[in-house]
Amino acid sequence: MKNILMKQIFIIPILYVISKFIWDLIPLGQFPDNIKDIINDIFGPIFFMTIFIGVFIYIFWKTPVICKVSQFLFETKPNIQGTWCGKLNYERDGKKKEKTVFLVIKQSDGYSVYIWLLTDERKSSSIFAEIFSYKNTQRIVYTYANEESSINKEKNPSHEGLCQLDIVDASNLIQGIYYTNRKTSGELFFDRRNKKIISNYDKAMKQFGIS
Repeated sequence: MKNILMKQIFIIPILYVISKFIWDLIPLGQFPDNIKDIINDIFGPIFFMTIFIGVFIYIFWKTPVICKVSQFLFETKPNIQGTWCGKLNYERDGKKKEKTVFLVIKQSDGYSVYIWLLTDERKSSSIFAEIFSYKNTQRIVYTYANEESSINKEKNPSHEGLCQLDIVDASNLIQGIYYTNRKTSGELFFDRRNKKIISNYDKAMKQFGIS
């Protein structure tokens, strides 16, 4: 928060000057001089600044060429939206197991993030999700609620948990761990990404060509 506030001290005056220059190009001859001065000095530039900032936060932050600028100026999050294919390593009945899972990440703007985890048994949905900068990497932390298993309801009932994932290798790899309120844990590893939002496990399997 401190970093972004310091940046805004320098950014806002620059944006105001640019917006004022653009606004001055618009003819306002039909207005009285006193009203024209108020519009010229305040409302016009603020209008353009609002549009400029909004475009960065809602559009430009996803553009590969501009995303770094957006992250520097407004500290928007990295664009990792899409469906990620990977593996879940866990332990059940004293045996280590592995299964294919999908991490679905939806980002409607440069700050929000919503996450689903799709498995062959059920889907979990994030309650809270955020992307933090941590030791020169980006870390996803989210809490989730998990549906009751469709395969084994008695041994695998609905539960809640926390997931901690690191974005590695320029957003081409996501890996980390999860914990549940049933005192279980496991590892997650994702290395394939499709930019589509796929909310169904079987459809995701087909999309990634997994039989």
